[in-house]
Amino acid sequence: MNFDTKYLIRWGIPGWMFIFWLFLYFLFADYSFIDEILNVNRFDKLIGIFISLSVSGVVIGYIIHHLYFFINWIAVNRRGFDPTVKMLEGFQKPRNWGKNNKKDYFYLESVWHRELLKIEDESIREFIVDRYRYLLSTIHGLGTIVCSHFFSLVITLSLGVYKFGNISDLPLSLITFNIVQLIIAIIVLINFSYYSGNLNYFQGYFLNKMINEKLTKD
Repeated sequence: MNFDTKYLIRWGIPGWMFIFWLFLYFLFADYSFIDEILNVNRFDKLIGIFISLSVSGVVIGYIIHHLYFFINWIAVNRRGFDPTVKMLEGFQKPRNWGKNNKKDYFYLESVWHRELLKIEDESIREFIVDRYRYLLSTIHGLGTIVCSHFFSLVITLSLGVYKFGNISDLPLSLITFNIVQLIIAIIVLINFSYYSGNLNYFQGYFLNKMINEKLTKD
């Protein structure tokens, strides 16, 4: 898979998911223009609609991708790397450690890459790098999908309240629809948490081995 295709799919999935939920909302809320779209009987118009939605999905997904990074890495400013640090023996922390979350994370990453470069066995290094890349990519993919689900939930719920007046006045079909949205979002969030913990343990385990020169001794 080349660079362009890989990133188009990565950005497209959360955007297409967002459009999918909005489309289902308009369908359940009985908007007339959805009936017109579904009743299109000309193949060229259907192809045009499909292409437009596909392109729009990539653009929306790209925006969601950056919103995810802003929320998870900048706005929240959490110390999700602490479980990794707790696994390290002999980890030399700089004097200003604990004063700035971002700088602490940047320092940990620099140590991680420095120790990787010290590994002489190329097969071991490639295994660690590939596995780390896979876990990190999976986490970011799940994170953007979580954001896509929650953004679409907020928008569809808001549109429903605007159309019908109050949450209590929503049709049963829309209430069920929003509950399904929420359940799926929570499931994806649980998966996101699982892979984040997996990455922390993986990085902590191998970095501890590398720092203490025990990588090939056990």
